[in-house]
Amino acid sequence: MKKFIVVVTVIGMSSLLYAQGSNDHVALIKDYKMMFDRIGQKRIGAPEREIESVKPPFIRLTKEEVKQVVVKKDGTKVAVKSGYELQAIMNDRAKISGKWYKLGDKVNDFVLSSIKDNAVFLQSQTDEFKKRLTLRKKNEKISIK
Repeated sequence: MKKFIVVVTVIGMSSLLYAQGSNDHVALIKDYKMMFDRIGQKRIGAPEREIESVKPPFIRLTKEEVKQVVVKKDGTKVAVKSGYELQAIMNDRAKISGKWYKLGDKVNDFVLSSIKDNAVFLQSQTDEFKKRLTLRKKNEKISIK
């Protein structure tokens, strides 16, 4: 008699679990159907003026700068020399390629935008990219001219 009760209980529980599982499948199918219906609806994207105002994520090099890029064996591109050399920093001024500049001064096609302890940043006038110039350590005595 005990075996019979155990068998009936097991069969009853398994049938309840199966019925509940089939309800889950039906609910899951309904969820997928709703998702596919939403995917099929017409979507409105961002306004054109907003898309046009997004800055490109890539740096555009001038023709002269493109000539100064070297491709290594592993495929990485490295800029050779920028044509600008940071020679000294003193107070709020920087000596770049033999001339002294202060914040906001034009350095050819760039503006001196920031002066740090051992580096300066040149911002392009179109705000597309920045150049960072750092001081090079040399084994020479420092002379100020």
